[in-house]
Formats: sequence, C-alpha cells, structure tokens
Amino acid sequence: MWLDGRVSLLKEAKIPVTDRGFLFGHAIFETILAIEGAVVLWAAHRDRLRAGAGKARLFCPSEAALRHAVAEALSEFELQFGKQASERVSVRLVLTGGDSMTLVPQRDAKGNLCEGRLLVICRSASTGGSSELEKGFALRTAPDARAKELVDVKSNSYLWNLMCLDNARIDGFDDALFYNPDGEISESTTASFVWMRKSDKALCSAPQSRNVLPGTTLLCLQTAMESVGQTFIWQALHKDNYQDAEACAVLSSVRGLVPVSKIDDFEFDSTLMKQQFSKWNAALVAEQFKHRGFPPM
Repeated sequence: MWLDGRVSLLKEAKIPVTDRGFLFGHAIFETILAIEGAVVLWAAHRDRLRAGAGKARLFCPSEAALRHAVAEALSEFELQFGKQASERVSVRLVLTGGDSMTLVPQRDAKGNLCEGRLLVICRSASTGGSSELEKGFALRTAPDARAKELVDVKSNSYLWNLMCLDNARIDGFDDALFYNPDGEISESTTASFVWMRKSDKALCSAPQSRNVLPGTTLLCLQTAMESVGQTFIWQALHKDNYQDAEACAVLSSVRGLVPVSKIDDFEFDSTLMKQQFSKWNAALVAEQFKHRGFPPM
C-alpha cells in the first residue's frame, strides 16, 4: 500500500481515525488491472476518477502525482512478491477528503478544495478459474436502492451493496444482482452484467442511462467482441424475461467474464457456453493487453 508517500505492507498501513473516508464515506476509488507491471486503460480510469472527484467534492491530485503513486506501489509490490505474483495485479486507487471531524468538505480561503489523502493498494489478481467457468455464478436479484445521483461515482459508500451481497450469500447465492424501478437488470454489487440474446446471439449489456456505472471494462469488452466478429449492443434484460437470454455473465477488469448459472429460480446451463466464454475472455485479455499504460518506475 502506498500511503502519504510511504510504501508498506497492507497489514501495516494505517490512516487516522479522523480521515473523512472512514468517518463519512467521503472517498472514491478506481480498481485498475496491471498486466506485467503496466496499468490497463489508465486514461479511462483517470478520467472517471477526476469526474467522480468533481461530483464528490474531493481534491484530485495531478496526473504526475497519481502516476507516481501507482508506479511506486507496483514497483514495490514486485520487489516484495516477485515477477510471477506481479503478472496480474489489482490496483485500487483511493481518494479521501483528508482529516476533518466536520461534515462540510474542507476548503481554503479562496474556496478551493483542500488536498485530501491518496492511497494505492496492490494485490495479486487472477482471471476466473476453470471451476468458475464450469460452475458459474448464482445470483439473487435485489432492488437498486442506491442514490441515482451517485451511480456514476465509484464511491466508498458501499453499504447497500454490502447488505444485498450478504443477504444473497446467506441464501446460498454467490452475489446480488440489481434491478432498476422498471425491472431491468443493471449490474451486480461488484461487477457489470452481460447477457446473450437468444433471438440473434447478440451480446448485450444495460446502457448507462438505466442506472449503470459507466464501466471501462465493458467498453473494452465491446471492442474485443468486435475484433472476433461478435455483435455487442446496449440493451437491458428484464427480470421477467430471463427466457430471452441464451446465457449471462458478470464482468470485471480483474476476473474477466464469469458465466451465470442461476438468477433467482431461473437456471442457465453455463456448461453449454464454456468454449464461447473462454474465447471471449481470451479476446478481452488481448484487448486489455493493447491498452497497457505507463510502466513502474
């Protein structure tokens, strides 16, 4: 973990109890994949971080400061754990409002937001294993009660996601799947949702206008599908029409595409699509590799 200019093991890193991210959830984050020491889709993550900081009343460090922190964290991670562990790394970039016991964001005499706290957390990452491709994920639907104004901000305020995920796990599911007031599936608690339309085999995902976070990996997947001749369109799946889907999957930058075996009581035969999912994941990884950015220092 890179924190306040110092790199340490995650279990040894500490923030003050007065940090606004801890006290008020006044923090945002980006989870970025690094392949062989170089970050993937840096510009897209940086731009979303900047936009989120603007909405969340957070000071966003300069491009140079962000890159320096990420590069130092990745470099130290490889030094500590070796090249094999560093082949694929999950980089969590966090901005908090800094230290303050009052709810009001801190500003200087000119009205500019005061500098907060920057954290970079690195952990080994892996794509979905063969067991996940075989078994698939079981998902339980839940109403999306998140504040609509914050859907496009990667806020640290994940309490509703946490509650829905835990309820799903208690009932024997792997994750929760949100649906909007119109009954359309948006995304899971920690990943995007895609589905294959049975009528024409097109791969689909709900558009951002349907209460969906603008996913960098979703856009990367769209390009990857075009490269292998797979049609990709922006369309939501209604929770009353699962029979319209040939197959479904959850998607994240770190895990890739993981097939869905069940949504509530409706079951999908994820084994039928095993080869297809493997092909799509290979195309996604190849596309991610093309978009690697700056190397560690």
